[in-house]
Amino acid sequence: MKVKERIAALRAAMKANNIDAYIIPTEDPHLSEYPAACWKYREWISGFTGSAGTVVVTADKAGLWTDSRYFLQAENQLAGTCIDLYRLKIEGTPSISEFLCKELKDGMSVGINDETFSIASADNLRNALARNGISLASLPTLIDEIWVDRPAIPDSAVWQMPVSVAGRSTTEKIRDINRMVKEAGGDFTVVSALDEIAWIFNIRGNDVAYNPVAVAYACISPSESVLFIDKEKLPTEVAMRLQNENVKIEPYKTLGNYLHNLPARSKVVVDEGATNAAILGNLPEGSTVINRLSAANYLKSIKNEVLPQSRLIRRDCNDPLLYLA
Repeated sequence: MKVKERIAALRAAMKANNIDAYIIPTEDPHLSEYPAACWKYREWISGFTGSAGTVVVTADKAGLWTDSRYFLQAENQLAGTCIDLYRLKIEGTPSISEFLCKELKDGMSVGINDETFSIASADNLRNALARNGISLASLPTLIDEIWVDRPAIPDSAVWQMPVSVAGRSTTEKIRDINRMVKEAGGDFTVVSALDEIAWIFNIRGNDVAYNPVAVAYACISPSESVLFIDKEKLPTEVAMRLQNENVKIEPYKTLGNYLHNLPARSKVVVDEGATNAAILGNLPEGSTVINRLSAANYLKSIKNEVLPQSRLIRRDCNDPLLYLA
C-alpha cells in the first residue's frame, strides 16, 4: 500500500468506528523516542522517517506536525502524498488541538491509541477538545486492522548486567523503589520506561535500535515484583537469577489483566508524563493515582562505587557491559 492508500484505509476504519479524526504520534506503549518496528505507526501511515512527528487525519485533510530538524526531510518524504506539513514553532502554525477544534464541529470525536499517549498528554488533549464539545475516544487497534504486514513485537534474547558492573542487585533496587512508593503513599508502582526496566532488573537487550533495552513492563509492590516479559526472551541463567531475587515472570501482554485484578481502591504511584494512558484505564475500580517522578528514574541517577560520577557512559549496543545511567 502507498501512503494515499493507507490514508484511505484509515479513513474507512474511522468511518466504521464513528470517528471524525485520528492522531498518530511517534511514541510506542513505553513512550520511547525510538520505537521498535512494530510500533512505527506514524512512519507507516505517512512515509516520514524522522524521529519526531505526529500525523492527524480527518475525513478530508491530513497533516504532519514536526520540528525544524525535519522540515526539509518532511517536505521530500511527503511530496506526492495527501499529507500537508505543519511546521512546529513557526508563526501561523496551529497546534494539533487548535487544528482539530477548527476542523471539527461540536459533537464530533477524535480517536487515539491511548497506549501511545502519556496520561498527562491525553488529559491535556481531552480538556482542549472538550472546550469545543469534541470528545476523545480510545481506539488502540485501529491501525492494526489495516497494517496487514505489521512486524511482530521484538523477541530477541536479553542478557545480564553483572552486579560487578551495575554495582547493585535487583533486590536492592526493588527495596529502594518500594521505600519511595511507600513514602509517596502508594501501594505499588507500574514501570513502563524501557531504560528503567533495564536498570531495575539488571538486563539489557536489542529490541530497539541504538538502545540496549528489552520490551517489558514491571509492577512493583512490597508483596511481589512482577516483570512482564515473554519467557522465551530470558536465557536460563537470567531467569534463574531473577527467580532467586523473588521476581515473578508473566507474559508481556498480560499487564492489563494483572492490574485489573488488583484490589479495588488501590493507590498507584506513576509518572503521568511518562506512563501511557492505557495503563490508567486498566487499574482496578476506585484506584487513586499518585503522580510522582518515577522512583527508578530518580534512583538510577545516583552513582555508586562501581559507577562513579566520572565514568564515561558507553552507548555501543554491541557491548554486553552497557549500562544505563
